[in-house]
Order: sequence, then C-alpha cells, then structure tokens
Amino acid sequence: MTAEKRSGNRNESVAADRTTDSNRGRSVAPDEAETLFHAVEEAVFLIDVERTERDPEFRFRRVNPAYEAATGLTDASVTGKSLQDMFELSPDGDTLCRYRECVEGEEPVDVSATRSLPVGQRTVETTLHPVDSSGPVRRIVGIVRDISERATTERELERNRDLLTKAEDLAAVGGWELDLRTNDLRWTDGTRAIFEVDDDYEPTLSDAIEFYRPDDRPQIRAFVEACRRDEESYDGVLEIVTAEGNERWVRTVGEPVTEDGTVVALRGAIQNVTARKERERELQLFRKAVEQAGHGIIITDRSGTIEYVNPAYERDTGYSRTEAVGLNPRIVKSGKHDEAFYEDLWDTIGSGEIWESELINRRKSGELYHVDQTIAPITDDAGEITHFVAIETDITAQRLRRQRLGVLNRILRHNIRNAMNVIKGNVTRLRTAPAEEDRHTAVTAIEEQAADLLKISENAAAVRDLFQRERDADATCDVGTMVSKLAADFDEQYPDAAITVTAPDSVPVQADDRLEMAIREAIHNAVSHNDRPVPDVTVGVTPPEATDSGDWVDIVIADNGPGIPAEERPMIELGHETPLVHGTGLELWLIYWVTKNVGGELRISENEPRGTIVTLRVPPAT
Repeated sequence: MTAEKRSGNRNESVAADRTTDSNRGRSVAPDEAETLFHAVEEAVFLIDVERTERDPEFRFRRVNPAYEAATGLTDASVTGKSLQDMFELSPDGDTLCRYRECVEGEEPVDVSATRSLPVGQRTVETTLHPVDSSGPVRRIVGIVRDISERATTERELERNRDLLTKAEDLAAVGGWELDLRTNDLRWTDGTRAIFEVDDDYEPTLSDAIEFYRPDDRPQIRAFVEACRRDEESYDGVLEIVTAEGNERWVRTVGEPVTEDGTVVALRGAIQNVTARKERERELQLFRKAVEQAGHGIIITDRSGTIEYVNPAYERDTGYSRTEAVGLNPRIVKSGKHDEAFYEDLWDTIGSGEIWESELINRRKSGELYHVDQTIAPITDDAGEITHFVAIETDITAQRLRRQRLGVLNRILRHNIRNAMNVIKGNVTRLRTAPAEEDRHTAVTAIEEQAADLLKISENAAAVRDLFQRERDADATCDVGTMVSKLAADFDEQYPDAAITVTAPDSVPVQADDRLEMAIREAIHNAVSHNDRPVPDVTVGVTPPEATDSGDWVDIVIADNGPGIPAEERPMIELGHETPLVHGTGLELWLIYWVTKNVGGELRISENEPRGTIVTLRVPPAT
C-alpha cells in the first residue's frame, strides 16, 4: 500500500446482522439485510476483529458483488485473510492505526490509500463503521469508494498550484480576482509577495488601492471602473509602496469576466517591474547623455556597419543618422592616411584593445577636419566582441588656434628679437661711423627692419582680426567672381606686372569672405617677391568636375619668381613648425590657416621653367 493519508471522520453507522430503518423505527430482518448487502451499489466488505494479546487482527469475513467489481477481489479470494497479509500493510502504518482507532473509539473512521489491485492501481477512500453490539467491537463494516480520478485531479491541481507558485516567484508576478457580486478581492501568493504582506492577508479593494502612490490612485480607480462599467481591459505601469515601505513599480493588467452578458468579476495579474523600470531609466539617462554629448559618438557592429550615431556626429560630419546607419565609417575617410594606419586600427580593436589617435576626416560637404578619436570594443557576458563604439572630438579649430599661437609666439620671440638686434647694432654704428656713407647704410638698415617689424605687426593684427569670429559652416562665396575682381584691383596696384585670370563666371565654394584675403595675399606674394622685370602671374579657378579628384575647387596662383624658400615649404607640408623648419613671416601661414579653416588644404609646387605654384584647394558649395 502507498500514499496513505487521513481524511477525517463521518457520523455514519451500518450494521450487517442487525440494521435499523431510522425512517420507520423497526428492525431489519436478516433476509432483508442480506438482500441489501448484495443489491447496494456501493462496495461493502465485512471485517472480523479478532482479539489477541497484542493488537487486534482484522480478517475479511465477506465482500459484496459491488466490491468484487470495484476491486477485482472475489469473496472467495479474500474471506478469512487478514488485511495485513492481503495488502502487505505495515503494523505501524496509517491504515491499521485507523482500524484500531475505529475499534477503540467505537466511532466511524475514514481512511484513504492507493493500492495495487487486480483491476489496476486505485486510490480508494474507505469509511469504517463499528457494528453496534454489546461489549467490545468484533466486527467492522467498510464502504469503499474509488476516488482515483478525483485523486488524480487533486494531484494535478496541486502540481499546477506548485508550478504557478514557482512561476510567480520566478517572474515576480501574481494574480488577483475581484468578485463584483460579493466585492471579495482574492490575491495569490505571488501578489502578496509583491506587496510584502502576510500569507493570510485578504484586502478589500479600498485596501489594495491604498498601496498605490497618491498620484496613481485615480488612475487605478479609473482602470477598475472602466473594466467594470465598459468591459474594457487595461494594462498600465504604476508605482506602489509595499507594506514594508519599499517603493516598487508594478505592471497591472485586468479584464472583465462575464456571465450571460453581465460583468460578474474582474480578473488580472500584477508584476513587479521595478528592475525593468530602473534599467529603462538608466537606459534613458544614458541615451540622453549620449544624445546631448558634445563629442561625436558612433556605434558599429562587429563588421563595422554603423548602427547608431549621435547628434554631435551628425553635426561634425554633415551626415544625418538616416544616411549614416547601415554604412561603414569610411564615409568620412579623407585619403590622408595609408592602409597601414587602418590595419593597425583594426588589429588593435579586433584584439580587444582600445585604439586612440588623431585623424583627418572629410565631412559630407567635402571639408577636411581633424578629430581625436578613441575606439573601444563592446563585449557580451562571454567576453565576445559584439560591437565597437567610437568617440571623437573635432579639434580642427583648437588645432589651428594652438598653431596660430605657436607661430605668433615664435615670430615675437625670433623675428622681432632678431630685428631689434639689427636695429641696436646699427644704432651703435651710427654713433661711431666716421663716414657719411656708413651712417646712411646704418639708417637704411634701421628703416628696413622697422618696416619689417611694422609688417609683422600688421600681419599679426590681421591674423587676430581674421580669426576672432567663428566660421559660419553654411557660408558660401563665388570664387569665379572674386578672382576677377581681385585681378582688376592688382592691375591698378601693380601696373608693371602681367596678371592673367582664367576662371568660369561662377564657381561657388564652401567658404566665407576670409578666403578673399588668402587669395589676395597669395597674389601679393607672387608679385611683390618676384625678381623679374615684369612679374608674370596667372590666377586660375578649376571647378570640381575638372580637377583630378572631382571633389575640390582648385584656386591656382602661379608665378615666374625665384620661388618660395626651400626651408619654408616643408613647414606647409608638415602643418607645423619645428626648430629647423619654420617660416620667416606670416604670409604663408595666413594663406594656410584660411584654407584649413574652410576645410581645405594648401599645396605648393614648383613652376616650370621657374617660379612657384600655390594651390588653395577648397570644398565646393553643396
């Protein structure tokens, strides 16, 4: 016998040898009792109680046909056999204890057990009735009911209840039901756990609403009322304060339950979504920080396909998020770095390391710009790289500002000091020179140095004034019209020079009016530093479709002069000065800075058969 359990007592009494009809108040004759014993639909068996020195023994006396049908045990197969032998019962087991309790207490007793019978395994519930007799109980009548199906249902119900409890615990979810006919509100254990109340807590609807924050109570009342009145299901996220004083976010859902077209109940679930809400809040904070960051931020998948860019990246590059997502970061590749540079980049981040460097990129408009960029891999819980994030800062203006300060500082320290030494030496020469010719030479030298100092001062002031205002990124100008006007001005200023202009009528570029100063300075240098009797200067403008790259407008100033000093050309190519590579003045730097400020580049090459070609390469207007 297995799975025995106690199920309670019944106030019933059945007698086999002598039965009383309570309705008629007379004794039932033996032949009538026998007829009832065989005709009754319930399975009935008789047990003889044999008194021993120790515990009583219980032996089958007889069973009725209904018992034989229910169990598969015949009257002949069980008569005279003990319960213990028949069902292999333990002396201390619940079944024999309940039989002894029936005998000793002389009251009906119920016992349930699952037994292996000829008809299969069955769960049976037996009610034991002591036979009314004078003296000790010597016979028991048992009535057997097959409750296998009910037991299976109960086990399945218990299993489902256990699974529900585990699911509620795992998902931090609970159920509830409001009976509108009685206004009873029932909570599952999962709901009680969320609200941190006792296991036996049964709230009213008003009690339940009080757990919600005051600002959210009107909303939950409205949910319930709409569900009750309008049969509208609801789903909302609100905030509660638990019985323990803890603040939690919960998702509450509810739906009406109808019978014959009438809403009789509301039923739903509640889930603790505090962790999710906190993650959402952190994610929103992170996204807001990224969206508002002043640095350009770009996220790619492992293969380098862009999945996200922030507004700062859109502003720096000119590419909108819609345009950039799905493309590769090479959309801003400038061509100023070789393949080895990019191989080192990918080798570094592919190995899980962080890569940092300064790059020259190209905006959508064609402008070149400098960035400090950091690229880091993003890994999953297993440490596998899934994405890359790049953070970059546009340092173009900062770089040019630092460069201008460095050059001006060098000029103030070097050129002015040298000029003052020359002036000082010539002042001494004036005091001691015996001849008029020597004094005249000294005065001339002083005048020349003073003129140079004045020029340096003027150029320094021009640089200061030139870059005091920020550049308008949307500004455009027409260099075709501009160079034609400048040529007419220089024809007047330098009547002895031959200045030739070749330019289309209209070539718009992405630059402001400062570009005119740079072109003017380049033409001025080509004429003023020319050692030919007739300086020959050509000015040309080449639109994008006619350039070798197709991405630029080239403004070319070519002369037949002695050329730019060899020590100054590397300065422009390097983009900075060194102790051994520096210029003698600000003219070239001024042209360089204006060109870089509009996102272009300055190129210097030799003219044939003699002279210099200065090319201001600037982006066309978009």
